[in-house]
Amino acid sequence: MADLSDRLDRIDTKLDKLSEAVSQLARIEERISHQNENMGTIDARLNDMETRIRTLEQASNSRGVILAGIERFGWIVISAMIGLAAYFVRK
Repeated sequence: MADLSDRLDRIDTKLDKLSEAVSQLARIEERISHQNENMGTIDARLNDMETRIRTLEQASNSRGVILAGIERFGWIVISAMIGLAAYFVRK
């Protein structure tokens, strides 16, 4: 009888360890699921930021072209004014 009782105690201990391991696996699975959701959110934010950056780059490039034209026109005007001043001073 004592042998049977010891055996049942060992089986009970093993079952307790097994149930504890299963509960730990459930917690780990929940953490992994939560992390996957967070990664999805981060990925969506990253895609949004990439879209916004591309839009800003395009706007910056178009503004750069416009500003370059304005700058050239300004230099032409300044050069013409200096030329006119030199022409009138020479007379």
